[in-house]
Amino acid sequence: MDEREIFIVKGNRETPFSRGVLAQMLAQAGAKIELAHRIASEVRAELLAEQRLVVEEEEVLARARAKLQITNAIDVSRLDKWRVLRESTEPIVVLVGGATGVGTSTLAADIARRLNIQSVIGTDSIREVLRRAISPDLLPVLHKSSYEIEPEDIRMPVDDEETVLFGYRSQAAQVSVGVEAIVERGLKEGTNLVVEGVHLAPEIILNRYKDHPNVCSLIVHLSDEETHRSRFHIRALGTSMRRPAEEYIAHFGKIRQIHDYILESARRSGIYAIENLSIESTSDAAVAFVANRVYGIAEKAGRRPSSLLLDASRG
Repeated sequence: MDEREIFIVKGNRETPFSRGVLAQMLAQAGAKIELAHRIASEVRAELLAEQRLVVEEEEVLARARAKLQITNAIDVSRLDKWRVLRESTEPIVVLVGGATGVGTSTLAADIARRLNIQSVIGTDSIREVLRRAISPDLLPVLHKSSYEIEPEDIRMPVDDEETVLFGYRSQAAQVSVGVEAIVERGLKEGTNLVVEGVHLAPEIILNRYKDHPNVCSLIVHLSDEETHRSRFHIRALGTSMRRPAEEYIAHFGKIRQIHDYILESARRSGIYAIENLSIESTSDAAVAFVANRVYGIAEKAGRRPSSLLLDASRG
Protein backbone atom coordinates (compact mmCIF):
# COMPACT_ATOMS: atom_id res chain seq x y z
CA MET A 1 0.00 0.00 0.00
CA ASP A 2 1.32 3.44 -0.95
CA GLU A 3 1.77 5.43 2.27
CA ARG A 4 2.76 8.72 0.65
CA GLU A 5 0.71 11.60 2.00
CA ILE A 6 -1.37 13.88 -0.21
CA PHE A 7 -2.10 17.41 0.97
CA ILE A 8 -5.26 19.32 0.07
CA VAL A 9 -4.89 23.09 -0.07
CA LYS A 10 -7.32 25.99 -0.23
CA GLY A 11 -6.03 29.52 0.00
CA ASN A 12 -3.28 29.52 2.61
CA ARG A 13 -4.61 26.43 4.41
CA GLU A 14 -3.81 22.78 3.93
CA THR A 15 -4.71 19.39 5.42
CA PRO A 16 -3.74 15.78 4.70
CA PHE A 17 -6.05 14.03 2.24
CA SER A 18 -8.56 11.83 4.08
CA ARG A 19 -10.64 9.24 2.26
CA GLY A 20 -12.95 9.17 5.26
CA VAL A 21 -13.61 12.90 5.15
CA LEU A 22 -14.22 12.90 1.39
CA ALA A 23 -16.51 9.87 1.68
CA GLN A 24 -18.41 11.48 4.55
CA MET A 25 -18.93 14.63 2.50
CA LEU A 26 -20.32 12.65 -0.43
CA ALA A 27 -22.58 10.65 1.89
CA GLN A 28 -23.89 13.83 3.52
CA ALA A 29 -24.83 15.05 0.05
CA GLY A 30 -26.86 11.88 -0.55
CA ALA A 31 -24.51 9.30 -2.08
CA LYS A 32 -24.65 5.75 -0.72
CA ILE A 33 -21.89 5.16 1.79
CA GLU A 34 -20.32 2.24 -0.09
CA LEU A 35 -20.15 4.30 -3.29
CA ALA A 36 -18.79 7.31 -1.39
CA HIS A 37 -15.90 5.28 0.05
CA ARG A 38 -15.14 3.71 -3.33
CA ILE A 39 -14.97 7.11 -5.04
CA ALA A 40 -12.77 8.50 -2.27
CA SER A 41 -10.35 5.58 -2.66
CA GLU A 42 -10.28 5.97 -6.44
CA VAL A 43 -9.54 9.70 -6.20
CA ARG A 44 -6.64 9.05 -3.83
CA ALA A 45 -5.24 6.28 -6.03
CA GLU A 46 -5.39 8.51 -9.12
CA LEU A 47 -3.59 11.38 -7.39
CA LEU A 48 -0.84 9.05 -6.17
CA ALA A 49 -0.46 7.52 -9.63
CA GLU A 50 -0.06 11.01 -11.08
CA GLN A 51 2.31 11.93 -8.23
CA ARG A 52 0.03 14.83 -7.27
CA LEU A 53 0.97 15.16 -3.62
CA VAL A 54 -0.32 18.73 -3.28
CA VAL A 55 -3.72 19.42 -4.84
CA GLU A 56 -6.35 22.14 -4.66
CA GLU A 57 -9.57 21.27 -2.88
CA GLU A 58 -11.64 22.22 -5.93
CA GLU A 59 -9.80 19.66 -8.04
CA VAL A 60 -10.47 16.91 -5.50
CA LEU A 61 -14.16 17.83 -5.46
CA ALA A 62 -14.27 17.99 -9.26
CA ARG A 63 -12.73 14.51 -9.57
CA ALA A 64 -15.21 13.09 -7.06
CA ARG A 65 -18.11 14.80 -8.85
CA ALA A 66 -17.02 13.40 -12.22
CA LYS A 67 -16.94 9.85 -10.82
CA LEU A 68 -20.35 10.38 -9.24
CA GLN A 69 -21.68 11.58 -12.60
CA ILE A 70 -20.72 8.28 -14.24
CA THR A 71 -22.50 6.30 -11.53
CA ASN A 72 -25.61 8.36 -10.82
CA ALA A 73 -26.56 11.75 -12.27
CA ILE A 74 -29.18 12.19 -9.52
CA ASP A 75 -26.44 12.03 -6.88
CA VAL A 76 -24.54 14.75 -8.76
CA SER A 77 -27.60 17.00 -8.69
CA ARG A 78 -27.94 16.36 -4.96
CA LEU A 79 -24.25 17.16 -4.43
CA ASP A 80 -24.50 20.44 -6.32
CA LYS A 81 -27.62 21.55 -4.43
CA TRP A 82 -26.21 20.39 -1.09
CA ARG A 83 -23.05 22.41 -1.67
CA VAL A 84 -25.02 25.54 -2.51
CA LEU A 85 -27.04 25.13 0.69
CA ARG A 86 -23.90 24.60 2.79
CA GLU A 87 -22.22 27.73 1.45
CA SER A 88 -25.19 30.06 0.95
CA THR A 89 -25.62 33.16 3.14
CA GLU A 90 -29.41 32.87 2.79
CA PRO A 91 -30.89 31.62 6.12
CA ILE A 92 -32.55 28.21 6.20
CA VAL A 93 -35.02 27.14 8.87
CA VAL A 94 -36.13 23.50 9.02
CA LEU A 95 -39.20 22.60 11.12
CA VAL A 96 -39.53 18.88 11.92
CA GLY A 97 -42.83 17.89 13.56
CA GLY A 98 -44.18 14.53 14.64
CA ALA A 99 -45.68 12.65 17.56
CA THR A 100 -43.67 11.51 20.57
CA GLY A 101 -41.39 8.59 19.68
CA VAL A 102 -41.34 8.82 15.89
CA GLY A 103 -37.77 10.15 15.77
CA THR A 104 -37.99 13.92 15.27
CA SER A 105 -34.96 14.67 17.47
CA THR A 106 -32.76 12.05 15.77
CA LEU A 107 -33.77 13.26 12.32
CA ALA A 108 -33.30 16.93 13.25
CA ALA A 109 -29.77 16.23 14.50
CA ASP A 110 -28.86 14.39 11.29
CA ILE A 111 -30.30 17.12 9.05
CA ALA A 112 -28.29 19.70 10.99
CA ARG A 113 -25.11 17.64 10.69
CA ARG A 114 -25.48 17.18 6.95
CA LEU A 115 -26.35 20.79 6.23
CA ASN A 116 -23.80 22.18 8.72
CA ILE A 117 -26.50 23.89 10.79
CA GLN A 118 -25.26 24.69 14.28
CA SER A 119 -28.55 25.35 16.09
CA VAL A 120 -31.02 22.55 16.86
CA ILE A 121 -33.88 23.49 19.19
CA GLY A 122 -36.50 21.13 20.62
CA THR A 123 -40.00 22.38 21.36
CA ASP A 124 -39.77 20.60 24.73
CA SER A 125 -37.04 23.08 25.64
CA ILE A 126 -39.22 25.99 24.52
CA ARG A 127 -42.08 24.60 26.62
CA GLU A 128 -39.76 24.29 29.63
CA VAL A 129 -38.79 27.97 29.36
CA LEU A 130 -42.47 28.94 29.17
CA ARG A 131 -43.21 26.78 32.20
CA ARG A 132 -40.71 28.77 34.24
CA ALA A 133 -42.36 32.02 33.20
CA ILE A 134 -46.03 30.99 33.48
CA SER A 135 -47.64 29.47 36.57
CA PRO A 136 -49.46 26.11 36.32
CA ASP A 137 -52.42 27.85 37.94
CA LEU A 138 -52.61 30.13 34.92
CA LEU A 139 -51.92 27.59 32.14
CA PRO A 140 -52.16 24.05 33.55
CA VAL A 141 -52.09 22.50 30.04
CA LEU A 142 -48.57 23.84 29.55
CA HIS A 143 -47.30 21.93 32.59
CA LYS A 144 -48.22 18.44 31.38
CA SER A 145 -46.84 16.19 28.67
CA SER A 146 -48.95 16.54 25.54
CA TYR A 147 -50.44 13.05 26.10
CA GLU A 148 -51.09 13.48 29.85
CA ILE A 149 -53.59 16.35 29.74
CA GLU A 150 -56.82 15.63 31.63
CA PRO A 151 -60.28 17.28 31.43
CA GLU A 152 -59.68 19.27 34.63
CA ASP A 153 -56.61 20.88 33.02
CA ILE A 154 -58.68 22.28 30.14
CA ARG A 155 -61.14 24.25 32.32
CA MET A 156 -63.95 24.23 29.81
CA PRO A 157 -66.56 21.66 28.77
CA VAL A 158 -65.02 19.14 26.35
CA ASP A 159 -66.35 15.71 25.42
CA ASP A 160 -64.23 12.88 26.83
CA GLU A 161 -63.30 11.61 23.38
CA GLU A 162 -62.08 15.11 22.44
CA THR A 163 -59.90 15.66 25.53
CA VAL A 164 -56.63 14.33 24.09
CA LEU A 165 -56.65 16.33 20.87
CA PHE A 166 -58.13 19.45 22.44
CA GLY A 167 -55.41 19.37 25.09
CA TYR A 168 -52.69 18.73 22.51
CA ARG A 169 -53.85 21.58 20.27
CA SER A 170 -54.07 23.92 23.25
CA GLN A 171 -50.52 23.13 24.34
CA ALA A 172 -49.21 23.35 20.77
CA ALA A 173 -50.79 26.79 20.40
CA GLN A 174 -49.15 27.98 23.62
CA VAL A 175 -45.70 26.66 22.64
CA SER A 176 -46.06 28.06 19.12
CA VAL A 177 -45.59 31.57 20.56
CA GLY A 178 -42.03 30.62 21.49
CA VAL A 179 -41.44 28.77 18.22
CA GLU A 180 -42.50 31.80 16.17
CA ALA A 181 -40.20 34.07 18.17
CA ILE A 182 -37.21 31.78 17.53
CA VAL A 183 -37.99 31.33 13.83
CA GLU A 184 -38.52 35.05 13.25
CA ARG A 185 -35.29 35.90 15.04
CA GLY A 186 -33.38 33.34 12.98
CA LEU A 187 -34.76 34.72 9.73
CA LYS A 188 -34.07 38.32 10.77
CA GLU A 189 -30.48 37.62 11.82
CA GLY A 190 -29.72 35.22 8.98
CA THR A 191 -29.19 32.23 11.27
CA ASN A 192 -29.67 28.66 10.06
CA LEU A 193 -31.56 26.48 12.52
CA VAL A 194 -33.57 23.31 12.94
CA VAL A 195 -36.58 23.21 15.27
CA GLU A 196 -38.12 19.86 16.13
CA GLY A 197 -40.82 18.44 18.33
CA VAL A 198 -44.36 17.28 18.90
CA HIS A 199 -45.65 20.85 19.31
CA LEU A 200 -45.13 21.71 15.63
CA ALA A 201 -48.78 21.04 14.81
CA PRO A 202 -49.31 21.48 11.06
CA GLU A 203 -52.49 23.54 11.26
CA ILE A 204 -51.15 25.75 14.05
CA ILE A 205 -47.50 26.52 13.29
CA LEU A 206 -46.26 24.66 10.20
CA ASN A 207 -49.05 26.03 8.03
CA ARG A 208 -47.99 29.55 9.03
CA TYR A 209 -44.65 29.12 7.29
CA LYS A 210 -45.77 26.83 4.48
CA ASP A 211 -45.22 29.47 1.82
CA HIS A 212 -42.15 31.13 3.32
CA PRO A 213 -39.26 30.54 0.88
CA ASN A 214 -36.65 30.15 3.64
CA VAL A 215 -38.64 27.76 5.86
CA CYS A 216 -38.93 24.03 5.20
CA SER A 217 -41.75 22.37 7.16
CA LEU A 218 -42.13 18.61 7.37
CA ILE A 219 -43.54 15.96 9.68
CA VAL A 220 -42.36 12.44 10.50
CA HIS A 221 -44.68 9.50 11.04
CA LEU A 222 -44.76 5.73 11.60
CA SER A 223 -47.66 3.86 10.07
CA ASP A 224 -47.02 0.61 11.93
CA GLU A 225 -48.04 0.83 15.59
CA GLU A 226 -45.70 -1.94 16.75
CA THR A 227 -42.74 -0.23 15.15
CA HIS A 228 -43.73 2.96 16.91
CA ARG A 229 -44.13 1.15 20.23
CA SER A 230 -40.68 -0.48 19.94
CA ARG A 231 -39.02 2.91 19.43
CA PHE A 232 -39.81 3.86 23.04
CA HIS A 233 -37.53 1.12 24.35
CA ILE A 234 -34.71 2.50 22.18
CA ARG A 235 -35.54 6.03 23.29
CA ALA A 236 -35.42 5.02 26.96
CA LEU A 237 -31.92 3.57 26.49
CA GLY A 238 -30.82 6.76 24.76
CA THR A 239 -31.88 8.85 27.75
CA SER A 240 -30.15 6.63 30.35
CA MET A 241 -33.51 5.27 31.48
CA ARG A 242 -34.49 8.59 33.08
CA ARG A 243 -37.92 8.14 31.56
CA PRO A 244 -38.73 4.42 31.29
CA ALA A 245 -40.37 3.08 28.14
CA GLU A 246 -43.28 1.86 30.26
CA GLU A 247 -44.28 5.46 30.94
CA TYR A 248 -44.75 6.06 27.23
CA ILE A 249 -46.36 2.67 26.63
CA ALA A 250 -48.93 3.42 29.34
CA HIS A 251 -50.08 6.41 27.27
CA PHE A 252 -49.50 4.81 23.87
CA GLY A 253 -53.15 5.02 22.81
CA LYS A 254 -53.16 8.78 23.37
CA ILE A 255 -49.80 9.18 21.65
CA ARG A 256 -51.14 7.34 18.60
CA GLN A 257 -54.23 9.54 18.62
CA ILE A 258 -51.99 12.61 18.48
CA HIS A 259 -49.82 10.89 15.83
CA ASP A 260 -52.79 10.26 13.56
CA TYR A 261 -54.05 13.80 14.04
CA ILE A 262 -50.66 15.29 13.09
CA LEU A 263 -50.46 13.11 9.97
CA GLU A 264 -53.99 13.90 8.84
CA SER A 265 -53.49 17.58 9.63
CA ALA A 266 -50.30 17.60 7.54
CA ARG A 267 -52.15 16.08 4.61
CA ARG A 268 -54.92 18.66 4.87
CA SER A 269 -52.40 21.49 5.05
CA GLY A 270 -50.14 20.17 2.29
CA ILE A 271 -47.16 19.69 4.62
CA TYR A 272 -44.50 17.21 3.48
CA ALA A 273 -44.69 13.92 5.44
CA ILE A 274 -41.95 11.26 5.69
CA GLU A 275 -42.31 7.68 6.92
CA ASN A 276 -39.38 7.17 9.31
CA LEU A 277 -38.51 3.51 8.73
CA SER A 278 -34.74 4.12 8.84
CA ILE A 279 -32.81 7.24 9.75
CA GLU A 280 -30.61 6.97 6.65
CA SER A 281 -33.44 6.94 4.12
CA THR A 282 -35.51 9.44 6.10
CA SER A 283 -32.59 11.84 6.37
CA ASP A 284 -31.86 11.47 2.65
CA ALA A 285 -35.48 12.34 1.85
CA ALA A 286 -35.52 15.27 4.26
CA VAL A 287 -32.26 16.79 2.97
CA ALA A 288 -33.44 16.35 -0.64
CA PHE A 289 -36.72 18.08 0.26
CA VAL A 290 -34.88 21.00 1.88
CA ALA A 291 -32.46 21.28 -1.04
CA ASN A 292 -35.20 21.28 -3.67
CA ARG A 293 -37.26 23.82 -1.74
CA VAL A 294 -34.65 26.48 -1.00
CA TYR A 295 -32.08 25.85 -3.76
CA GLY A 296 -33.39 28.72 -5.91
CA ILE A 297 -32.96 31.45 -3.31
CA ALA A 298 -29.76 29.92 -1.94
CA GLU A 299 -28.16 29.92 -5.40
CA LYS A 300 -28.86 33.62 -5.87
CA ALA A 301 -27.45 34.56 -2.46
CA GLY A 302 -23.84 35.20 -1.57
CA ARG A 303 -21.48 32.42 -0.51
CA ARG A 304 -19.81 31.90 2.86
CA PRO A 305 -16.04 31.48 2.71
CA SER A 306 -15.70 27.85 3.77
CA SER A 307 -13.96 24.60 2.93
CA LEU A 308 -15.87 21.34 2.64
CA LEU A 309 -12.83 19.15 3.21
CA LEU A 310 -10.46 21.24 5.30
CA ASP A 311 -13.12 22.29 7.83
CA ALA A 312 -14.46 18.73 8.11
CA SER A 313 -10.95 17.34 8.60
CA ARG A 314 -10.24 19.87 11.34
CA GLY A 315 -13.51 18.95 13.08
